[in-house]
Amino acid sequence: MSLDSVVTSQKKDGSWQSVHVPSGKVAHGLSAQEAMDAMRDLLGVTEEGTFDEPLTSERFDGVAREVAQFLEQDISTQLAAHSGFARLEALEQGQAHVRLGGGCQGCPSSLMTLMHGVKTQLQERFGEDVVAELIPVAD
Repeated sequence: MSLDSVVTSQKKDGSWQSVHVPSGKVAHGLSAQEAMDAMRDLLGVTEEGTFDEPLTSERFDGVAREVAQFLEQDISTQLAAHSGFARLEALEQGQAHVRLGGGCQGCPSSLMTLMHGVKTQLQERFGEDVVAELIPVAD
């Protein structure tokens, strides 16, 4: 995953900063590389471009595993444009407990993304009987 949504620039004092544009997160360094490395750490992105966040699908069986895999693959692929990802934390009686991470964690638009994007896609794919409600999970 690339960090296309991050802008790195030199400040007047000679130091560097990286800004994750969608969320407004800022990281600093004495060089452009240090600022970008600090941003990778802040977003939880490895040098290889993956998240150091574990997948949750292994914890589930049946339709819950399918929902978790859909979040980890299809939804997370879409969120990667903003350096983000989605994880299923629980699926109980039609309530999907979903956590957004990376660049999506703490982003002002994350609740809107969950309620009008992720929930809609989950309901279209699995039905409203499986995902009647989406509960945001904050770290």
